[in-house]
Amino acid sequence: MPRGMLIHSLIVVTLFFSLAEPACAYKRESRVPLSGCRGHFAASGSARFVAMQNEPRQTDHEELIIEIKNVPLRPGTKLIVYVSDDPVGSISLNAKQSGSLTLTSSFGKVVPEITAGTSVMIKTIDGRDVMW
Repeated sequence: MPRGMLIHSLIVVTLFFSLAEPACAYKRESRVPLSGCRGHFAASGSARFVAMQNEPRQTDHEELIIEIKNVPLRPGTKLIVYVSDDPVGSISLNAKQSGSLTLTSSFGKVVPEITAGTSVMIKTIDGRDVMW
């Protein structure tokens, strides 16, 4: 094949692949509000589930983010997070009586999905309800 023909073919192939539509990025997100209970009525927060697929320069993954604030307990108090009655992690309260927990599906970890009907509970280590 002559050199000019080869260069022309490479240009055509390059243009074809550069004009091809990339795969659509997909992001699914759901959020469940959390409120204080049983003497912890000032507490508030949210549980947010995010699933991302086909994002440029990112691997497909899921995240569960639990954020709480104004929890009327001492800083340093350890709270256990339950999703659908299964413990998924813990939060230690900071000096502002808040904290967060982020779970990511990296390295094959399974992240529980949060939907409108999912039960999310925050309890003390001795099992007392703090938030739902």
